[in-house]
Amino acid sequence: MLARPIVTVLVLAISIPALAGVITNDPNLPPNVGAYVSPSEVHACYPVCANIDLNNISHSFFTNIVRTPSGLNEIESFDSIATGMVSVLGGAFQPITLAGPVQTIVFNKVGNVTGTFQTEMLALNLVGGGGIMIRESPTLQSQGQTTITSIGAGQFRIDSFFDIFTELSIDGGQTWIPSNGATRVELGIPEPGTSLLIGLGVSVMIFFRAKKS
Repeated sequence: MLARPIVTVLVLAISIPALAGVITNDPNLPPNVGAYVSPSEVHACYPVCANIDLNNISHSFFTNIVRTPSGLNEIESFDSIATGMVSVLGGAFQPITLAGPVQTIVFNKVGNVTGTFQTEMLALNLVGGGGIMIRESPTLQSQGQTTITSIGAGQFRIDSFFDIFTELSIDGGQTWIPSNGATRVELGIPEPGTSLLIGLGVSVMIFFRAKKS
């Protein structure tokens, strides 16, 4: 008898919280400093779970940013990278990388530098090795909020979070498995030496065990 594959996924987890919010001289979005991390230990699984440990993961490196006005709203399209280390079932840590485009919308942002804005992640498509893909749900809204505050001397504080629904594919996008709920991620500065685990879907390890009856 051939046992079904065990799919192990853990995303958006953190063992020590990062400081919420960032300080920057650029009030534009997405922020040019910091990373989106989870403020507590949160596991998103698809749909069979086992033990997996992640550390030094950061979802940031926002590049190729295009900001497009849409009425009073601003649509932001950009590339991102999630990098870090992964350990499965107590094994040695190995480097992992997923990368891909992101699209968000910031409501009532056009013409306003500071303020509190409702946000939504419209699309997220991260791709790693072995046909592994993670995307933002095409049917559920991943909403959030961003506050930009001037603190003087040309500096701004940005606080931001998203509640993200994700889906996993292990066959190159032919089929998708929804997560077991939304995971909140907050903008912060990861502290050196902490065991930070973040991602919007940053690592998937697939184990196939076959044996004959």
